[in-house]
Amino acid sequence: MLHIGINGRALFRQMTGVQHYAREVTLALGRIRPADVRLSVFAGSEGRAGAGDLPLQLSTFPANGPVKGLVWEQTLLKRMIRKTGINVLFNPANVAPLNAPVPSVVTIHDLAFLLFPEYFSRTFALYYRTVVPRIAAQAAHVLTDSNSTKTDLINYLDVPEEKIAVVPLGVSPEFRRRILKSELEEVRVRHKLPARFFLSISSLEPRKNLGRLLEAYRLLPAEIAGEHALVLAGAGNRIFADSGLSKGLAAVKNGKVYIPGYIPDQDLPAIYRMSTALVFPSLYEGFGLPVLEAMSASTPVITSSRASLPEVAGHAAVQIDPESAEEIAAAMELLASDSGTRKLLIERGKKRAAGFTWETTAAQTLEVLRSAGDVP
Repeated sequence: MLHIGINGRALFRQMTGVQHYAREVTLALGRIRPADVRLSVFAGSEGRAGAGDLPLQLSTFPANGPVKGLVWEQTLLKRMIRKTGINVLFNPANVAPLNAPVPSVVTIHDLAFLLFPEYFSRTFALYYRTVVPRIAAQAAHVLTDSNSTKTDLINYLDVPEEKIAVVPLGVSPEFRRRILKSELEEVRVRHKLPARFFLSISSLEPRKNLGRLLEAYRLLPAEIAGEHALVLAGAGNRIFADSGLSKGLAAVKNGKVYIPGYIPDQDLPAIYRMSTALVFPSLYEGFGLPVLEAMSASTPVITSSRASLPEVAGHAAVQIDPESAEEIAAAMELLASDSGTRKLLIERGKKRAAGFTWETTAAQTLEVLRSAGDVP
């Protein structure tokens, strides 16, 4: 019997990309779990409110928050591991307990904290630059989302290639489901969205390149900006440096920009579906899950030609130089005015996204966990 422990520190926090992955891969491991595998999900006291069907092992101390979470992960989690008697610990959210009492597998999604430290608070960037190399060195295996990040791990952290497994992310079938016009309208009204708009889904952080997206929006012909608003959906976070949005917003003369804040998961498929296109001009991504979500939801995609994004998008998106506002604007104008190109990208995108499932992600993850757990 292979007993897998899962570090659930990220499972009960607001769902940004890493937290979304942690939840989905954990749930998928539960769905595909064979008879010879047992799962235990370790979490802090906040897990009581969202337990669901997860096989939780809860502490009385919270694991949310930067300081409390660190204390829980580096002390209480180790005690829980020893008490439960697991064979291997899976850490899905970049960090893990140092000197864990059992073999550890960690998913490191990207090295943004190392390559773009100016985009983060000093405390966050310093902590990650200090601890993540140690975690990677101590791990039995390192998982990552893309070949792009695998190359970064080898080049910048000296992680041996044979220790790294590339396991792409999946996309929920929820994004493919049929959505009634009445539901679309309910979501539109709930989030106070306009009738037609370009969509950005991301955390409001500098590497997402939202300032240049605003510049591109300003370059659109007046008739297109007048017909299409720009919606910047996503949450801010104090670990990120100033995104420069205020300056960019003040410069918008034609058109209109909406910032609805964090969008809950249940509303995302409808918001993708009603948008003219997803515009995702990020400067650096370990994967770029919104690209797949939009494709699955029959929404054409404009995305960056940097880092992992060409791996994810393939030939199913318009790829642009993220440092060229003119290229971004030209792609937006194309998808607003050319229905043939829109239809072609929608069909390519649906086929592309269909090849990425959370069950496949979980199955490949389980293979690595078996290897690290070394249980026949």
